[in-house]
Amino acid sequence: MNFMQAVQLLDEGHALERHTWKSSGYIVKDEKGKIVFFDHNEPTFYSLTTEDALASDWEQTSKDQWTIVSVSHDRELMQGKLFVSYHICAENGGSIMNNHLVEADELSQWSRFVNLDLTNSARYLNEQDVATVQNTISA
Repeated sequence: MNFMQAVQLLDEGHALERHTWKSSGYIVKDEKGKIVFFDHNEPTFYSLTTEDALASDWEQTSKDQWTIVSVSHDRELMQGKLFVSYHICAENGGSIMNNHLVEADELSQWSRFVNLDLTNSARYLNEQDVATVQNTISA
């Protein structure tokens, strides 16, 4: 498909790639509507090249699957605040890509770049943590 058709899929929340790219990854839209490149590790600014704009080999692809394998509840000693972080196992095409530690206030942002597998995460978390995750990503 051409880039104009690809943009419609980006607007619908899909991930796209070109097989001619040298680095592995895909593009998605972030919460502000900007197109970003996700290299299976972190999102970076995507700069559209003339070659990408004129290409007709854009393809829809699967986003990385993230499974939350544990939730940490840490209290900061000085402020008495509770900090929650999520330990993530990232997978793409059946291969484990890497592991992440994501703070609670960043989880909803990350969920735009990946598919958060709540069903699989529920195997590792208790019911309260699953409910907290659902509330966090829907906020």
